Order: sequence, then structure tokens, then C-alpha cells
Amino acid sequence: MKKTVYLVEDNFEISELIDYLLTDINVDVRMFTTIAGFKKELHQLPSPDLIILDIMLPDGNGIDICREMKTDKHTRAIPVILMSAHINIKTKALESAADGFISKPFDINDFMATVEKYVA
Repeated sequence: MKKTVYLVEDNFEISELIDYLLTDINVDVRMFTTIAGFKKELHQLPSPDLIILDIMLPDGNGIDICREMKTDKHTRAIPVILMSAHINIKTKALESAADGFISKPFDINDFMATVEKYVA
């Protein structure tokens, strides 16, 4: 069965790169540029196998969304990987119960190794 990743990222170039990388390994990627769009779809679609969530988004903070998801019985089992260009935010991100953290800019091999833990 094909795996699904939800990607919440407002940077078009990063989204396109991640979509390309994951599609190449036969993963279905659903992309969202805002938290509002992501939340709207999250409870209407089948649950993803992984969520990759940027921390700094135009309409909110990925850390807060991760905390919400990890305390909700319907979404807490979904693995969430947070991403940020601000390395000093890593500790705070992991305190949100995120399953992982990716620093931007990221090494493609490291990114794929992290993601493949959940979609391989």
C-alpha cells in the first residue's frame, strides 16, 4: 500500500523538492502552505503515515500545532517531523512531542533517512 505524507511548508522551492524526493520513492505527498488549509483537510482525509511540519508558517507556529496533535486522541499516533532554519529552536521543537526535527537547509541524504523511518 502506498504511503502518504502531509507536508506543511510555505516555501515553494522546499515543497517542490520534498515532493520530488518522496514521489521518487513512491510516496503520495499532499502539500499545504498554511495551517488553516492543513487543519481543514486533516480530519476529512484518511490519516497520513507522516506529517512534515514547518515551524514558522504565515498563520501560526508548527510547534503549537504539533502539541495540539499529540494531545488529540485522533492524531497523537501520527508521526510528526518538525522543520526549521532556526537551529536554536530544536530543543523547543522536540519538547512539543515531535517525533523528529530536520534543520533547514537540509542534507538530502539525512532528510531521506529521517523520513524513510516512517514511510519505508
